[in-house]
Amino acid sequence: MQQGFRTARDKRRLMAEINVVPYIDVTLVLLIIFMVTAPIVQQAVTVELPQAPEVKESADSIKPITPFVITITKDGQYKTSEAPEVVLTQTEVGDLVAEVVARTQIDERLPVYLQGDREAPYGRVVHLFVVLKNNGVPNVSLITQPEERQ
Repeated sequence: MQQGFRTARDKRRLMAEINVVPYIDVTLVLLIIFMVTAPIVQQAVTVELPQAPEVKESADSIKPITPFVITITKDGQYKTSEAPEVVLTQTEVGDLVAEVVARTQIDERLPVYLQGDREAPYGRVVHLFVVLKNNGVPNVSLITQPEERQ
């Protein structure tokens, strides 16, 4: 065997590698074509939009929402923040619920607070709370007083 000399048979062996130069050339040509044609393809329609006056909201135009408070006294009587001196009877509570439902349908953000006396019958407070919730009043809350620390 000869070492260092190549035979004619060694010269004719096939190369099993992929030639990537043509692929790179094609890719660069396509990239250039897309870069040139992209701005041409984009079409825009020029439209003059109508002018409208700017609306500025002042602090006076935004009114804070006053909550609707229903008070249950220790005797189990109902009063409202709209008319605190008027005592509602048990039959007028249905009208009160209808009024609260109507008010919350007009403004869903209206908070409704139930303020029950500490000695008020618990069942009346819970009953009114459940009736309001079942009739679709979203913001019903109970007013409580924080405990005094000793």
